[in-house]
Amino acid sequence: MYRLITIALFLPWSMSAPGHHNVIVVYDDQKRFTAEVEVREFELINPHPLILVEIVDIPDAPAPDGIEIAQTWTLEMDNLRELTALGIHSETFIPGDRILVALDPSRHTRYRENTLYLRAAEHRREGFVYIHNVRQLFPTDAAEDNLSRHLHKIN
Repeated sequence: MYRLITIALFLPWSMSAPGHHNVIVVYDDQKRFTAEVEVREFELINPHPLILVEIVDIPDAPAPDGIEIAQTWTLEMDNLRELTALGIHSETFIPGDRILVALDPSRHTRYRENTLYLRAAEHRREGFVYIHNVRQLFPTDAAEDNLSRHLHKIN
C-alpha cells in the first residue's frame, strides 16, 4: 500500500508537460520566407515575447499560401529569459520600426492562427541581427545583406 501511495504522489511529476510546444512541431521550417515588416506593437511577455507587425514587402516572393503584403501578423519569439539576457528590452522594438525578418509559418492554423515564428531579424535602428537560439546579437554594418549572412546559423 505504501508503494502505491508513493507512486501516486510522484507520478504527476514524471509525466511531460503538454503545455509547452516544440517549435519544429508547431512551425514549418520548410516554408521559411523573408519579409520586411513594420512593428505595430511589442509585448515583452512570458513565456514568449510577441511582435505585432504589418508585412511591408516579401522580397523573395512567393510567400507561403495565405501570407500577403499589408496583412497584420503576430511574430512569436524565443523565450523571455534568453531574450532579456541578450539585452532585448521593452523599447527594442517600437511602433514604426522596419525590420527584415526570416519567418516560419504555423503548421496548424487553428493552433496559431495569424502567428509566425521569428527565426531571425535584422534591426537596423538598433544595429543588430538576431538569430533564434544562437544566444548572441550580431552587429550590423553598412552592407545590405546583414540578415542573409547569418541565416545559415539557424538551427
